[in-house]
Amino acid sequence: MVCTGCGMSTPPQSIDDGYDLAHAVLRGIWNTRVTLRPTAQHELSGIVRRELSSSDLGTVLALIARNEDNWEERGPLFAAMAEKLLQPEPFLQDLVPAETLLRDADRYRKLMRRAKLVQIDGRPWVHIEPIDALPATVSEELFGGTIILEEFLARALDCAPESSPSLSSPPGKQSAP
Repeated sequence: MVCTGCGMSTPPQSIDDGYDLAHAVLRGIWNTRVTLRPTAQHELSGIVRRELSSSDLGTVLALIARNEDNWEERGPLFAAMAEKLLQPEPFLQDLVPAETLLRDADRYRKLMRRAKLVQIDGRPWVHIEPIDALPATVSEELFGGTIILEEFLARALDCAPESSPSLSSPPGKQSAP
């Protein structure tokens, strides 16, 4: 194994006993390296341009710990990364309203109730009971006729009646209440 970024490598490992064993040995060597490569300027510049969150804290601290020179030049980059890490993260509610998530979850449940497992030529396939798209087509005409597949399917599912429980359970098994 060779790192293309720093040139560090592991000693050769025989694959006579299989790739999995060789990779396990090489991973053990690679993950216990003591001498880490110094932080490069392009790494810092790339990270500063990215969106940083609290999950990137370990990466940023490791970069700071491995920095060996140019503190005057790299200090402002470290400060910019710290500033991004200190900014509050947006909540999921701010990104996607709860009503939208609940509506999508309801549509997903409708699809799952219509799905059943069938065997074709000895292979398992998922079959979804047909859904009448005529109401969605009428709705599209009212909204200007621009067909966006995701919106069209959402309207078709919204107009579809709930599927009967017997369709979602395999033959011979009772569906759960």
